[in-house]
Amino acid sequence: MSDLLSVEDLNAFYGDSQVLFDVSLEIGSDDVVGVFGRNGMGKTTLLNSLVNRIDRKTGTVTYRGQDVSDWAPHEIIREGIAYVPEEREIYPALSVRENLELAMAASVSEDVREERIQNVFTQFERLGEREKQRGGTLSGGEQQMLAIGRALVTDPDLLLLDEPTEGLAPAIIDDVVEILESLVTGDQAVLIVEQNINRMLPLIDRGYMIQTGQIVEEGDSEYLGDEELQEKYLTV
Repeated sequence: MSDLLSVEDLNAFYGDSQVLFDVSLEIGSDDVVGVFGRNGMGKTTLLNSLVNRIDRKTGTVTYRGQDVSDWAPHEIIREGIAYVPEEREIYPALSVRENLELAMAASVSEDVREERIQNVFTQFERLGEREKQRGGTLSGGEQQMLAIGRALVTDPDLLLLDEPTEGLAPAIIDDVVEILESLVTGDQAVLIVEQNINRMLPLIDRGYMIQTGQIVEEGDSEYLGDEELQEKYLTV
């Protein structure tokens, strides 16, 4: 099976500062892939580069066999890639339902829109209970659920998740991981960027370690679960 997403020799820059160095990776159509590393190692820059939210880059990003390296972010998203950034980027003044409605293209029919929203409310019961509540008044965990829900209503083929458990209380992390468990058993590909590797290893098919903007290790969950490997690349 051909790769859904292929990244080859990706270099990324913020201004004159280079952050990624010759990064290459692949994601199949039903793969769940993790990228792990300490803070400041280039994980978020990698995701931003995939959807062109970056100052400058070189290399090739291929999606469904098309070179999307120079596409505008909205063009990439429209092709079926959904991005949940670490900052969540929900609309705080709008209700939960309004946040979900705005995420969908205007061309989506009313019936399909409502079906997708109800699917999110089934998956995230708390959001259904808070349907009319403003996004900015939700707890951190609920805002993360809403951010993931906004991605899911676009019916993506590839879901990009940036630090989905970052800054959450342990009990809320359990809730988010449970949600991720349900996502990774679906028919979509998922790329998860995280520091919390041991909570993610049971979810992924394989993963990569990144250090100072370079892929330094790759392998399956068993390989990446090695304590010495984690101490080398994840321990502060």
